[in-house]
Amino acid sequence: MFLRPQLSSIRARFGYPYHQWMTQEFDEPGWQLVQRSLSQKRTHDVTMLIQGPDDRFALMSKHSYPPGIFRSPSGGVKPGEDLVTGALREAKEETGLNITLKRFLLHITLDISHSGEVCTWDSYIFHATTRDTKMNPTDLKEVKDNQWATLEQMLLMVNKLKETGNGGLIYRGDLSAASLWALENKLVIREATPKDMPGIENSLLINKISVEKMKETLWWISEVQGLSCGTVGITAHDDCVELTGLTVDPLYRGRGLGHAMVEFACDQWHNPEQRKKFSQVKKIFLNDKLWLVTPSPGYFLPANFVMTDNNLLPQSIKNQMTGPRTRWFGMRYQLYKL
Repeated sequence: MFLRPQLSSIRARFGYPYHQWMTQEFDEPGWQLVQRSLSQKRTHDVTMLIQGPDDRFALMSKHSYPPGIFRSPSGGVKPGEDLVTGALREAKEETGLNITLKRFLLHITLDISHSGEVCTWDSYIFHATTRDTKMNPTDLKEVKDNQWATLEQMLLMVNKLKETGNGGLIYRGDLSAASLWALENKLVIREATPKDMPGIENSLLINKISVEKMKETLWWISEVQGLSCGTVGITAHDDCVELTGLTVDPLYRGRGLGHAMVEFACDQWHNPEQRKKFSQVKKIFLNDKLWLVTPSPGYFLPANFVMTDNNLLPQSIKNQMTGPRTRWFGMRYQLYKL
């Protein structure tokens, strides 16, 4: 919980990660392990995809793991500790390596289920490098062994993790696969230029989104390997501002691109310097809230939007919830959840 206020600055420093939402069933021992962490108000792990001088990846194995099962090092940030310090400490404890964090690759929000109960966990995955070649972990109570792995061996390990049948290790396999994909497909989000507007309009029309307010909207586009793959905007109304125009190329759906763009736009809205740009579009109150209208409120929950009673919605938002949108939901962004 205590990491959430740090995320905006971490994203600004290390780049915007894909943000995926996963689900996984845990067995009784795995569930109890998670519950112990939750009782200590820890709801996260920081995972490091560490590459050495020869580009191989550093892996670790715990005493409880089946023979031959390894994964990327991870751990929790302590209360009062910043995320970067915690990540470097955990890497040192589990590998003995001195690392440098390079890029925020992936944020996974995981719904863990067991016997009809559900809890939520967040994993923050970073790409890191090291000049060290020898691993010598200091936390021998937890770490059984270490090894280096090529990319091909990492992909084989993904399958081995999933074949264990253990919910926690299956999740680690899914996390590893998604992280390796994110490493190879760097996400760039930038402010749109006039040359981008025809493409944005086309994306909106394809996704059956109104283009009426395009000129009252600040736009951003996402790019992967130099190709445009998504849009998002913030529209200034007379009584509020609205997150709108979220589109994702079908090729990248399910990868966490949409949530990444939502978080990027929200961070821009809460950045005082960035917010000055909104006054160029329309005069609005700089302390106003950020709203959206959606038929799928669950999609925006991991991005810190909360459902709002219709009586509390701005009139410009209410006006959109008519006809086919009568059963849609109004949501409000909050900076972070405690």
